[in-house]
Amino acid sequence: MKIVLDVNFPFGHAAGLEIWVEGLIDGLACVDTENQYLIFGFFMRNFEERIKKIRIPRQENFQLFVRRVPRPLIAFFENNNISIIERWLSGEKVDVFHGTGYFLPRLKKIKGIVTIHGLDFVEMDAYWYSDKWYKNVHNYLKRASIIIAVSEHVKNAIVQHYGIERERIMVVYPGVRKEFMPLENTGNSEIFERFKISFPYLLTVATSVERKNLKRLLDAFAILAGKNRDLKLFIAGDRSIQDKIVQQIQQHKLENRVVFTGYLGAEQLACLYNMAEAFVFPSLYEGFGLPVLESMACGCPVITSNVSALPEVAGNAAILVNPYSIEQLVEAMEKVLQSSYTRERMRMDGLKRAKDFSWEKSARQMIEVYHMVMNAD
Repeated sequence: MKIVLDVNFPFGHAAGLEIWVEGLIDGLACVDTENQYLIFGFFMRNFEERIKKIRIPRQENFQLFVRRVPRPLIAFFENNNISIIERWLSGEKVDVFHGTGYFLPRLKKIKGIVTIHGLDFVEMDAYWYSDKWYKNVHNYLKRASIIIAVSEHVKNAIVQHYGIERERIMVVYPGVRKEFMPLENTGNSEIFERFKISFPYLLTVATSVERKNLKRLLDAFAILAGKNRDLKLFIAGDRSIQDKIVQQIQQHKLENRVVFTGYLGAEQLACLYNMAEAFVFPSLYEGFGLPVLESMACGCPVITSNVSALPEVAGNAAILVNPYSIEQLVEAMEKVLQSSYTRERMRMDGLKRAKDFSWEKSARQMIEVYHMVMNAD
């Protein structure tokens, strides 16, 4: 069987969708040497540099297939009923096309699968509809033989908003990258030297100020900081988020208590998870919530939201709060900070929970889906 994995490779720092795609490819490489995989992408800007950054497993059943084409042109062809992508693949004898991130092209001879990572663009971030990729999701869902949802929450949302039959949607949970684990001697890490890290500190990660709920987290931390003189808050993620909340930080006089790390690689982030008093993630919406599992896999206590897919991911291993309640955030953080017993119990519960998720497990489930689609009438 020959499967196309349709990916748009990032140029720069991978996050969210890109991490999911890389994890799936790594998982498939670990468990499958029989089926053939064609890593397919199309992009225009920085073409040569992007190709150099593509990670392809070094084994015979993985190959690269890219085209230098701007995405708007593909959207134009798709909207005018021209199956340009299937034409490109006509000589490759492809059996299944897996659209790993919302998009599935028009296919006549090849069977199609599409993965949906969340419907925040429907349920809260309406401005995303300016991108044709998201405006046309209903078309991509109709084309698919099987739809992959990354959580039960996403599956239910697809049924609710698009009227898709539940039988056509399968849930395949993501896994945790191997870099996230309990570490020894993290205090000697380069990341601790760079930021002159002192203890105790709380940690969060963010790429979107509104959806990640940073403003309420800062309000809660300001209350907590008044009671804990040495406590700091580390915010990992693109530094562009700093500009949007710097005024709030100044109003709370937290300039020396809030630290922006910028983007961190997996190994650097794992160091911060390992030594944090707690990982605080009061996001307003997550289709899954990989940072919750990453922190648990490192033995870090987790405080997260009781909305979207986060309770599904965290299970009973985290403290769940109403993300709109600053009071609940403060209470949860105080509970973890004030009790070593609570931290140790949450640490053990989190490590156990994280073991339920691996990319090898995800890959085996995905291979079953490929076979099911391939053998369907």
